[in-house]
Amino acid sequence: MIYVLLMMIFMHILDDFHFQGCLANLKQKDWWKKNYPQKLYENDYKISLIMHCFSWAFLTMLPLILFCNVGFLFIIMFAVNIFVHYIVDDLKANQKMISLTTDQLCHLLQIFLTWLVIIVWIIFSLVHLTHSLKDI
Repeated sequence: MIYVLLMMIFMHILDDFHFQGCLANLKQKDWWKKNYPQKLYENDYKISLIMHCFSWAFLTMLPLILFCNVGFLFIIMFAVNIFVHYIVDDLKANQKMISLTTDQLCHLLQIFLTWLVIIVWIIFSLVHLTHSLKDI
């Protein structure tokens, strides 16, 4: 299962540093103020930030989809990861309250905790299954 964690970290690096493309600018409130100062566009950075967070959560959790059968827990963790990533990136890109280093450490912690929850869930499920089979 360590390889799954390493793949999750690799997917994080790909999405946060390589695949972001124009979303790197579009998720920043300042970019919109500079290029589209009209009131109509004042909240458009939010949808770009949501799109990036969705992409990040999906790619980062893709190894879990491929190698772990966790069912509904995946959906819960997916939603939590989108929400947490949004908060962290907004603190860095728009609130300017944290550095890139802090941002990345938060994302790595996010990945580790997601992986840990899934591992604990798998172990719990296997133990439960083992006890159920003994009762048969």
